[in-house]
Parts: sequence; C-alpha cells; structure tokens
Amino acid sequence: MKEKRQKANKPAVIFGQKTVKKAGYIEGYIFACEIEGADHIVYAKPRRPKYHLVIVVLEGSIDIVINGERYNFRKNSYINLPTWADIYEINYGCNFHAMVTATDRSVVEDIFRNRNPFPPDFTFSINHSLGGEIADIKDVRTLHRDISNMIEVLNDKEHRFAEEINYAYFYILLTDMANMMWNHYGKGNPSHHSDMRRADGILKQFAELLTRHINKETSVGFYAEKLCISKKYLSLIVREKTGASVGTIIAVMRVETASRMLRDPEMTIQQIASEMSFCDQSSFGKFFKKHTGVSPMKYRQNLRKTLLTMRPAKALHKSGEEGAI
Repeated sequence: MKEKRQKANKPAVIFGQKTVKKAGYIEGYIFACEIEGADHIVYAKPRRPKYHLVIVVLEGSIDIVINGERYNFRKNSYINLPTWADIYEINYGCNFHAMVTATDRSVVEDIFRNRNPFPPDFTFSINHSLGGEIADIKDVRTLHRDISNMIEVLNDKEHRFAEEINYAYFYILLTDMANMMWNHYGKGNPSHHSDMRRADGILKQFAELLTRHINKETSVGFYAEKLCISKKYLSLIVREKTGASVGTIIAVMRVETASRMLRDPEMTIQQIASEMSFCDQSSFGKFFKKHTGVSPMKYRQNLRKTLLTMRPAKALHKSGEEGAI
C-alpha cells in the first residue's frame, strides 16, 4: 500500500459546486460525490484530467464534449473517462442525478497490476472506452451503493485506515463493473467469445494483441493484419467502441506501459527507452512528454506528488458560477 497522503477537508469538485450534494475525498488519491441539478460549463481550453473518472447516471441525461466530439449519456448508463480524454464542455439538466468517483491513475494501475482477476478486454475498456448503457437495473443499484459507501467512509475523518478502505471500495466498484460487462457480453461464460457481437470480439482480440505487442509494434497495419481485417475496418470498430482513434489507443497504451516501467526504480530511463523500442533515450523523452506534458525524469519525481486537481485555472461557466472537470 502506498505511503499515507494528507487528508484534505475541502472537497474536490468535478461539476459545478451548486450541484454537489454529498462529497468526500483524500487529496491526491480518491474522490466521490453525488450530483443533483443542472449546470453548463464550457472550457476556454480543453481540460485533460489527471484522475480517472467513473460516473453512474441515475436520472436525466448529460452531454459531454470529449476530444472534440459530443456524447450524450442517459439514465442507467455509466461514463468512463480515462486520463487521455480531453474535456471541452459539460451540460446537464435540472433532473440530472449521478454518482461520481475519481481516483489518481496510479490506483487504477496498482489494482490491475497487483490484484487483477479481470479479463484483458475489461482492463482495455476501463483504460480506453468512454462508457455505455447499464442493461440490468440491479447493476445500477450496485454501482450506486458502491460509490455511496465510498462517500460515507471518505467523510469519516477519524477512520485510521481511510486510504486502505477506500482503495478496497474502488476495487469493489471495478469488480462490480467487470461483472456487469461479463454478464452483458458473455452471460457468465468465461470465454464468452461466441456470445459477443463481431465488433466486440474484434475489440477484445485487439486489446489482447496490444497487451502482448505494445512494446514493439506501433503500426495500425500490424494489428489489422493479425486480426485478418483491413486497417479501415479496425479503425471504424475502435472509434465506435471507444470514441478514440486506433493511433490514440496505441499511443496511450505505450505511455501507460512506459509509466509502469518508470515506477520501477531499478530500471533506468535508457533501459525503458530500449525496452519500448525507441531508437534512443531522447526520442523516448520527446514521445513521453508529448503525451503526458512532463519528461520521464519529471514523471518519476512527481509520482508521490500527484494532486487530484479538479478545477481549471480558466473556465467559462455559463451559469455564472465557477466549476470544473
């Protein structure tokens, strides 16, 4: 378990302040809240979150402009916002009701690395997809309960093991989401290949190929050839299922792989560059900084200093109240 972080009293905000009904968080670690009401936030510049967001829509609907495209999520759906998602705008009406949790990316990585019973396609979905419908109302209630439990414990400032128990609650949330997706696509069958639609099967296989080859292979053509489909068809499927291009997914996967290696103090940056098939350390550094905003060395220095920053410096807020994503 990671070193203890200082608990903060001020709740981190991801929606307009006026719509946050209940909230709690440990700064730089994990955050959860309940949202009710309407708001509309437009950002002067797109905001790339430094945290991983999961939103469960209980009532109403919400429009979010992600990577320049508008997405609408309605009642009984979930929104999954990985840290590569650029947010331009968020708009939700007066009947909107949602449960929200956000966590430092290192928590997600730690769960998948050390306590990972999940199939590769679920890991891929959490890292790269933007969400979808929740088919069974029981799953809506389950995810609602999971985040409610997090809010309750986050507000117990006397709990001596708050970080550990909220890590456990986030792990439970991911487990319940994995179960929801498993039941939806595979009807409980662990292989669930035959029960998935073709597009879902291709995305699953693509995720598995990325896991095996991401250190060495970066071309769309390589993965399309392995899947026996055209590059255009692979691009269409990935765009439909995740909202991102194949190139973006490959780049993000390489950044995530490099980030995991940078967490290993025994590996030098030169060794990581070589392992990731970059021609030299300089090329690796430029690639990493382009996609993260920091150099590999700075990333290492900041590993224990990451803040769960929810409020941009400049946002145009149409309701007249400061808000953030």
